Amino acid sequence: MTVFINMLPYMNRIEDCKELLDRWSGGIEISMDGPNWLEPINWHAEFGRFKGRPGPLSVHSPIWELNIASARFDLLAQYSCDVYKECLAWSAHIGAEQMVLHPSLYSTPLFLRKQSQQRSIDNLKRLGDEAQKLGIDLAVENVGFRDGALFNQEEFARLFEDIPTITALVDVGHAHINCWNTPELLRALGGRLSAVHLHDNDGIDDLHQPVGEGTIEWQPIWDALKEMQHPFRSILEYQHDTPVETVLQHAVMVGRKLGMNPE
Repeated sequence: MTVFINMLPYMNRIEDCKELLDRWSGGIEISMDGPNWLEPINWHAEFGRFKGRPGPLSVHSPIWELNIASARFDLLAQYSCDVYKECLAWSAHIGAEQMVLHPSLYSTPLFLRKQSQQRSIDNLKRLGDEAQKLGIDLAVENVGFRDGALFNQEEFARLFEDIPTITALVDVGHAHINCWNTPELLRALGGRLSAVHLHDNDGIDDLHQPVGEGTIEWQPIWDALKEMQHPFRSILEYQHDTPVETVLQHAVMVGRKLGMNPE
């Protein structure tokens, strides 16, 4: 079990990440949407920041303007799938052990929910096969809020029974907004769980607050995670401009909560 820090706090000030990288020897999750959420970006240069680090790498594939679940526009779904195949190749190129994937564009209304689910599942199977060839753990995240969520709790858990080439990443903050029973979900996933995104919120908005600053009841979640009998990644995914001291202190705290060496 390893603690990772997602680079989200540095999206608007990527040059400032050097302090974190110098002080943190644990895992890093790289956000492929890039500094300031802008494209295009020179990924040869960007990934160079992280080569040679002692800790493991995870990659969060791009979110915006991509949707493998689009039932209305087949070309968009196919293009998005092709982009994610390229992202898998990049992840393998830099030695990342995991790539995180959103199964839909979570800000998109679901006019055709069942058709969108099936389109997403078909593409997840394709991407899972590609990830397996490359030796990358393809971790699919629960995304979307309320009526905009592509899968409910039970449907999300079932994905990993039906598609053996993917694993589950449970975003605790997203689950809280959707009123999911997160400890129940974690136990239901069991060995299919490969990672958790840890951040807090008020149950209404996706605030990405530090753990303990929102309304999530954390102790049952820690208890469920400590029951896991297999390795998984605990990834802090904190909001923009969270101070480096807060991020580092919370990374150590999470490690202690789960009885692991955080760095």
